Amino acid sequence: MSDMPENPDSCAATRGVDDAVGVSEEPEQLFWYVAVVNRNSEKLIREKLLQKGYEAYVASQMEEHVWANGRKKKVEHVLISARIFIRLTEEERREVVRLPYISYFLTDKARSTNEFGVHPLAVIPDREMQMLRFMLCNADSPVDFVSTQFRAGDRIRIVRGALKGFEGEVTRLSGETYIFVRLSVLGSALTRVLPQDIEVV
Repeated sequence: MSDMPENPDSCAATRGVDDAVGVSEEPEQLFWYVAVVNRNSEKLIREKLLQKGYEAYVASQMEEHVWANGRKKKVEHVLISARIFIRLTEEERREVVRLPYISYFLTDKARSTNEFGVHPLAVIPDREMQMLRFMLCNADSPVDFVSTQFRAGDRIRIVRGALKGFEGEVTRLSGETYIFVRLSVLGSALTRVLPQDIEVV
């Protein structure tokens, strides 16, 4: 996907039930974990994590709000409430989970438990995170997040517009064409595209 920038999240700040089973014995390997936090605190906690030097991301989009007096302002709208994506080593994750504003890290209930009956931690693959961030940064239409999974559809590529080069799956809702990024654990991010702007991969 040559048209996708190396850092698709250029338009948002992204610096760089515990205790569930970790995913690696390799202390330096980084993974995207999903931390559960209090609702309406996502952006504040993201800033705290960034200040501590962690790579943290809140799934959000900029929206233009218009007040009764005609004043307009761009505001950041959080799409996945009470969730923050944090890229950490296993050692760092064990430190972060102790922070007072982190409730716990999500586990992957679809995977088998270990000998203690504990599910492994949910991990979002790097490519899924890259595509989600690219969509939220570049989509011409508002992006909705749906917690239900779609059936696997055609693999498609967008060939023109702000999302040119983006690949995903396509579904039709109410006669309109939507493209979505499936996140293994949380669901799918969804935005509308024109049929003439896509091709089957």
